[in-house]
Amino acid sequence: MGPIGYKNLTSSGAVKSAGGTLFGVVLAAGSDTATLVIYDNTAGSGTIIAKLSAVANSSEALVIPQGVSFGVGCSFVLTGTSPSASVFYV
Repeated sequence: MGPIGYKNLTSSGAVKSAGGTLFGVVLAAGSDTATLVIYDNTAGSGTIIAKLSAVANSSEALVIPQGVSFGVGCSFVLTGTSPSASVFYV
């Protein structure tokens, strides 16, 4: 396994377009509740890996010490007003 990478997101999209391992996510909500759905896919559909939500002006973290594998890719659907997410993966 190589070093853990990260990506900061402010909109929905693909994080990785190949298999890998997800180790964690930090979701920050803007002025309303933010939701994040993580898929094992290169598009925002398919097998759901995890769901996370944060109420207005707060943040939530999901830490997976052993990681969770994804085979196709890793994509996120991010909703809310001005949310952001940081994802940690290999």
